[in-house]
Amino acid sequence: MAEYKKELKIESNYLDETLAVIENKLEQELDNIAIKRENLIAARRDMYDSTPHSSQDFEQIVEMVQQLSPLQTQTHDYEATAKRIRKYEKLLDSPYFARVDFSEEGLEKESIYIGLANLMDDKTYNIYVYDWRVPISSIFYRYELGDVSYNSPSGTIKGEVTLKRQYEIKNSKLEYFFDSSVNVIDDILKKALSGNTSSKMNTIVESIQREQDIIIRDIDNDLVIVQGVAGSGKTSVALHRVAFLMYQGLTEKLKSNNIVLISPNYLFGQYISNVLPELGEENIATLTFEDLFTTICGNIVDIKSRTALLEKIISTDDIKKKELLKASIQFKLSKEFITILDRFIQHFERKMIDFTDIHYNGQCVVTRDLLKADILKKEKKSVPIEKRLEQINTKITNRLQELRKGRLKKLEKFVHEHTDHPFHEKAFARLLSLKESIPLRKTIDKFTKIDYLPLYKKLFADKDLFYRLGRGLNLPEDIEQILNETNKNLGEEELSYEDAMGFICLKLKMTGLKTHRDIKQVVVDEAQDYYPIHFEILKLLFKDAKYTVVGDVNQTIEKQTDISSYELLKSILKKQKSTTVYMNKSFRCSHEINTFSSRFVDSDIHIESFDRHGEMPNIVHKESVSVLDNTVVEDVKKNQSEGYRSIAIICKSMTQATKLYESIKDKIDVQLISEYSSDTTDGIIIVPIYMAKGLEFDSVLVYGVDDKNFKADDDKNLLYIACTRALHKLSLYYTGEISKFLI
Repeated sequence: MAEYKKELKIESNYLDETLAVIENKLEQELDNIAIKRENLIAARRDMYDSTPHSSQDFEQIVEMVQQLSPLQTQTHDYEATAKRIRKYEKLLDSPYFARVDFSEEGLEKESIYIGLANLMDDKTYNIYVYDWRVPISSIFYRYELGDVSYNSPSGTIKGEVTLKRQYEIKNSKLEYFFDSSVNVIDDILKKALSGNTSSKMNTIVESIQREQDIIIRDIDNDLVIVQGVAGSGKTSVALHRVAFLMYQGLTEKLKSNNIVLISPNYLFGQYISNVLPELGEENIATLTFEDLFTTICGNIVDIKSRTALLEKIISTDDIKKKELLKASIQFKLSKEFITILDRFIQHFERKMIDFTDIHYNGQCVVTRDLLKADILKKEKKSVPIEKRLEQINTKITNRLQELRKGRLKKLEKFVHEHTDHPFHEKAFARLLSLKESIPLRKTIDKFTKIDYLPLYKKLFADKDLFYRLGRGLNLPEDIEQILNETNKNLGEEELSYEDAMGFICLKLKMTGLKTHRDIKQVVVDEAQDYYPIHFEILKLLFKDAKYTVVGDVNQTIEKQTDISSYELLKSILKKQKSTTVYMNKSFRCSHEINTFSSRFVDSDIHIESFDRHGEMPNIVHKESVSVLDNTVVEDVKKNQSEGYRSIAIICKSMTQATKLYESIKDKIDVQLISEYSSDTTDGIIIVPIYMAKGLEFDSVLVYGVDDKNFKADDDKNLLYIACTRALHKLSLYYTGEISKFLI
């Protein structure tokens, strides 16, 4: 105890010193920002008063641009100051969370305090806090006491760790600290997991595990694939990796606008939106494939979302229809269909472009045979077909411009000989030339511009062509039915999700469109939900980017997959250096919930439970739906009285969720979550399983686990997803006979 008090006094003094440095810096920045705010307002007012608000005068526009440049510099400077203020305010609350005493070989011991950001005294250059992302901080996450090493810009640094200490600091107060000769992080993690979760994903910077740290700091691989079981923290690791890469990327100009996260839905994007700001970084763009469709294709046609597709699959009772729909999705998003699209493009180049001889001013400008030979030149094969057609269009246009002068002279002569018009001869000749050019322009555009939606429809409308393109490929047994259904669906106002993905892929291959040139790092979450065509689209869009891909093959919804899918992914993205990492320890669920949920997993992936215990899952049976619904209401109220803050009632489908919501909405304060919901809130929600993926709750009530609702092989995965959303308490409810997967 005496030793602890002695150390407590030392630590309290160090904390006071650190807080004094933070307060001094914060005070300076607050003074600076007040001055900068006044100067910025004055500069903006001056620009408004002294420059025209609109002008056609070139000199005035130049003057406006000249004044705008320093104003932008002032604005960036103001925003940078505001960012530093937010950093110091955060550090003032809790400046650091860990310390390691490290002795580099041949040097004296140094105490390394680790926090969310670097903190240095500008006068003494003493570093009070090291950012968790700097190389030396890795020894805290990766080693216990003893010999250690870490990679620095100057090479590998070796030494010894003689102390590892963890702190709990809140509101500038040291609550406690403790040391350990074993991994202290597990103890902090247990404490963090024992509390209530929130409506937003939290950072894990204080409890990053060794395996997670290795993934976060990997800068050697162009493609990092993480197979992580439910609750293993794979999404958190991916986001902390983004924060690390932005920190590392200071010299490489890697900023928030150089990184994009591919998210399964808008709700999930909102759920993770707090992580990067909490780590002191700007948020990155979060996009769904539906967003990418709009970016690439505009508003030429509406598409049905993947959420709507999943709802259709899950809620369809007709087994034949369901299996046909799944087979259609599996095929249209497969590598075989990518091959068919490639062959279709080749067929289009050779057979489908309706070239026409172009005549102007009494002579043949170019023949259709020359045009076709030009488009098929070997040296041009690497150029996308749309760009080749644009080049032809430009060549013809330039040639016509050359011939136009001679044509105008002929027209002027014609006009002169026919005086029965009220116009000036030259003006009338130009008018006649313009009228002549309109149908000629349409003729040229007809074979140099591509209308992609009708083209995509032709692929399926001509069955003989489709089968020729698919020769030698492993087509589905029910391909004829798939083609019939596709032709019917393509006549509807909305494009189905799977056809939308095929359409994007076709257009990207034919246009070579690159709408996201600045993206250097792509993060793909819930990778198991995607198919080869999704990664083909990403490769086409983000050709030079590096990738972080996280997923869990046990959490698919409409398909069955295994770890071989990651090899297929590698073959599509074709990155020079790649690695696949496995995270098999589940931290989210208690040991009891995790053990219970493991019964739904058939794969060879071993799921390891984190050593945190709680209640056994509870299975509740009632004789009628009305009694069952009332029981759910009573159990929710009980959960609230026990202190659980976030409670999710998870249903198999949105149809079922909506029905339950209507049944109980007047009995408890409950919110129905759909694909259009903007946020999850603390409290009680009803949500379909596919919308709950990636989220977590203090207590989960899985509704309707009877043998009619959960009977297909895919339903095992749904039960695994639903049950592994729970941190502390799990209950399952049913009427009739229980699902065979729970026996």
